[in-house]
Amino acid sequence: MIIEAIIIGLIIGVIRKGKLSRLGYLKINFSALVILALVSFISIIVMNIGLLDFNSKLYNIFLVITYSLIIIVLAFNLDKRYMFMPLIGVMMNFICLCLNNFRTPVKSDIITHLYGTEMTNLLSSNKVKFFIPAEGAKLNALGKIFYIGDYYFYDIILSIGDIIIFFGIILLIQHLMTDKYLKTRDSITLSRSLFKKK
Repeated sequence: MIIEAIIIGLIIGVIRKGKLSRLGYLKINFSALVILALVSFISIIVMNIGLLDFNSKLYNIFLVITYSLIIIVLAFNLDKRYMFMPLIGVMMNFICLCLNNFRTPVKSDIITHLYGTEMTNLLSSNKVKFFIPAEGAKLNALGKIFYIGDYYFYDIILSIGDIIIFFGIILLIQHLMTDKYLKTRDSITLSRSLFKKK
């Protein structure tokens, strides 16, 4: 729901009389890592849809790389207000994955509701490659346990981390759009760096 969070953040920013142009003044530290994380994430998507026959070990490697790069970028940009929320959400999801052998815990009753008992049986017998039943999983409270498809446009299952990321992105974007001192503050920071002793 990252796209939805961005759209909602933009709408709130406009309602609060913010300016979209202010987002252009934002300086992201280690921005090159964002591109690397995107490439790694695309690799995971390719593996998920089966276009390439990667084994699970390689999948885990790309997963760790993707999460690590995202966490590094977020951690080095905590000077931006509300950036800590996406960082907390990502770390919660990552910790849950690591403790469950890089499989996402998901509630069985949600799977039954969406895909029927046959898929639930496959999930319970560990025959679903990237997911395990939340029941009995480690830190299962951080798994995919919230189904909001009945109130949304499509079926979607969220974790607590996903929800924190969602609201964090909304708050971050609307704040940046309404921050009148964003450009000035960046200019001051740049000016100070020019006069540092070498």
